Amino acid sequence: MVYCDKPNCTHEGFSGSNEKPSCPAAFYGLEGAGTVLYNDHLYYVGNMSDEDMTVQYLYVMDSNGENRKKAAKLENVQNVTAVLYRDNYVIGAYSNRIELNDEGQIVNDDKPEAGIFVIDLDNYKVYMSDKITSEQANITDIYYEDEVVYYSTVRFGDDVTELMIEEGASDDAESFAYDNMLNGIYQYDIADEKTTCLTEIDHINDLRLLDGDGYYSSKDGYFVFDTESRQTRQLPIDADGKTQYGPLKKSGDFLYYALSEEKSDEVTYYRLKDDKSEELMKLSTEKAFSIASICGQSVYVTYTNDNGKLCLGVISLDELNKGVFEPKELRCFDDEE
Repeated sequence: MVYCDKPNCTHEGFSGSNEKPSCPAAFYGLEGAGTVLYNDHLYYVGNMSDEDMTVQYLYVMDSNGENRKKAAKLENVQNVTAVLYRDNYVIGAYSNRIELNDEGQIVNDDKPEAGIFVIDLDNYKVYMSDKITSEQANITDIYYEDEVVYYSTVRFGDDVTELMIEEGASDDAESFAYDNMLNGIYQYDIADEKTTCLTEIDHINDLRLLDGDGYYSSKDGYFVFDTESRQTRQLPIDADGKTQYGPLKKSGDFLYYALSEEKSDEVTYYRLKDDKSEELMKLSTEKAFSIASICGQSVYVTYTNDNGKLCLGVISLDELNKGVFEPKELRCFDDEE
């Protein structure tokens, strides 16, 4: 990733073996949390040195990468898994796996836990949520609104051991996860520094945090958990004999979803508003796409191109609503990705 403003620069970037590069604005192998240009500064959350592996930092730089400094320290954070920038906050998710003693030696290589952090960009104060623990604990989505962070979690129940997971995965991983995974929605109030578990649900598929509310499916249908009222209601989506194709996505008041019929080679795309579904288009499974994200009037999609390559492309929201799929190809993925 390069943010350089130097003519004829070779972009010799920062790496573990080159901590004083000639180009301060090039970052290689450091993009797990992303380098973000925000409010005229360049920010990066990570550890750009060989220091303690349980510590991460917020680095702040000029927009061209110069004058880099450590602005905040995140302690007992091993892997930063997601970061977003809202208002004057850096909000991120992390996961840990190992436990170290005071000498830095591993004393437990199987202590999974996860949580979120918030950094105030005015004074660089760090806020940390309560952690979730147990096997494969992870944060799956983050949403921020009005000084409150909502986030979704996934973990196995406390009675599920690593051996049970290995055996279940070898038999039927999907069914084992459906029967034993717990999906939670939490709220973190920044001002009060308080973590609240709003709900924890079992026997569901693919919990998505959309505009702060939790959308998911189960064998009984499709549901939404309202984080304000803390009530769950079923959505009027007829999925009998059908399989969800790609994730659920929202734009404004519309919920977008796609279903494939078990006895058909077609995928049908819909949008739902006020409990009424509207069919947008049908495509063969060979031409079908999944919505990766909707950003304003741009809809980013993944699909297979005419050469059989998995690609990322973009169409307009207007095209989606009119049932037109003529994507502009942005990039194709390598087989290893």
